[in-house]
Amino acid sequence: MPVSVTFILTTTRHLLTENRKLRTDNYSETKGFYYTMSVYEYLLIFLALIFCGYASWTDLKTQKIRNVCSLGLLYGGTLSQLMAWYLGTTTPLYILALFFGSGLIAFAFYWFGIFSPGDSKLFWGLCLIFPLSLFRNLSGSLSFPPLILTLNIIIPYSVGVFGYLLFKFALMPNKLAILQAFFTANFQKAALLEKFFNLLFFIGIGTALTSLLELLGWQPDRFMSLVLVLAAFALVQKLLSSVPKTPVYYAVVGFACVWLSVRSAPSVPAFLSGFALFFGLYLIVFVIAKQLVMGLASIMFDNPVDVNGLRVGMIPAEQIVRVPQPDGSVRYEKKQVAFSSGQDDNVVVSPDPAGLDAEDIAHLQDLAAAGALVEFENQIKIQPSIRFAPVISIGALLTVLCQGPFYLKLIQLF
Repeated sequence: MPVSVTFILTTTRHLLTENRKLRTDNYSETKGFYYTMSVYEYLLIFLALIFCGYASWTDLKTQKIRNVCSLGLLYGGTLSQLMAWYLGTTTPLYILALFFGSGLIAFAFYWFGIFSPGDSKLFWGLCLIFPLSLFRNLSGSLSFPPLILTLNIIIPYSVGVFGYLLFKFALMPNKLAILQAFFTANFQKAALLEKFFNLLFFIGIGTALTSLLELLGWQPDRFMSLVLVLAAFALVQKLLSSVPKTPVYYAVVGFACVWLSVRSAPSVPAFLSGFALFFGLYLIVFVIAKQLVMGLASIMFDNPVDVNGLRVGMIPAEQIVRVPQPDGSVRYEKKQVAFSSGQDDNVVVSPDPAGLDAEDIAHLQDLAAAGALVEFENQIKIQPSIRFAPVISIGALLTVLCQGPFYLKLIQLF
């Protein structure tokens, strides 16, 4: 073995064992003994926070995360996992699960149009570099670092945005007019039929996932089950976004969801209680919270920009879709969507953290010159660019301070 590698391994093992000057005794509730974090593990946490701080600074200053930060964190995290394997604190199977699991979640954030590529790599590296001893008081799925970091990023961010929007809404004039416009747009016949179909689809996904978990012998707690159902529903919707929404599609998918729900229910009361639970969850998350929050955010943050004034990197706040007509003509419609879904050839532009490129802008300007966007006054709404590196850094800090999902600490306090 080369001398340099031998020196690194020997030094690391020394830091792990000789740490009597810098140690904190914490009782492990799941294992029933006191565990002492080593200097080496504190060093990994320190490096993670340093990388987060540097990424936040560059993101706020240049709207980019340098590769030296995101790739450096990935490199350091991979080395730390290999070192943990060498020291006997983890297994190759767990390393593979952590590497591919965190990578899959990072890709999902990018695929759904939430994170930019730099944000996704930063998230991936953080999941790898956190020492497992940081989560020693947890067990089961809640001890998986990618899930912990995801919860500590998404929940505080969502609560913060929702609270800010409610505060701004309370200060806005014409509140009744805004609410009237919201209910008018979301409770028309076509919108109600679409939401009813999505409700059946949501119930079918929830039922199928619950049956699959029971088949695998995994029984997560209620909160985790709801998170998995929401994630699975969003994933399947994303996968089917490019499928033509014909009457046959609605009939086949709707019948399959109803049949699966009825067949999986052990009794009529169980079916009704499950239906009521999923109905309430869908109503709160996808009708009231999603539509109302998106509507308020559009009113407060989005700005209409003339097509000729678009610049590379601007992020659309709405989707422009090409709709062929029965007579062979083509018209263009605007849709409010939560995630980017540009896989469909009929989608001209869609919300995407990467923003518009020169080709997108040229296409929109050509359409405007041809008069295709006259109905929209040749304008498209642009949303402010969100710097997610500071949000990810706050989630990482909460992960370190709470040594797990932050809401568990809140539950203990109250």
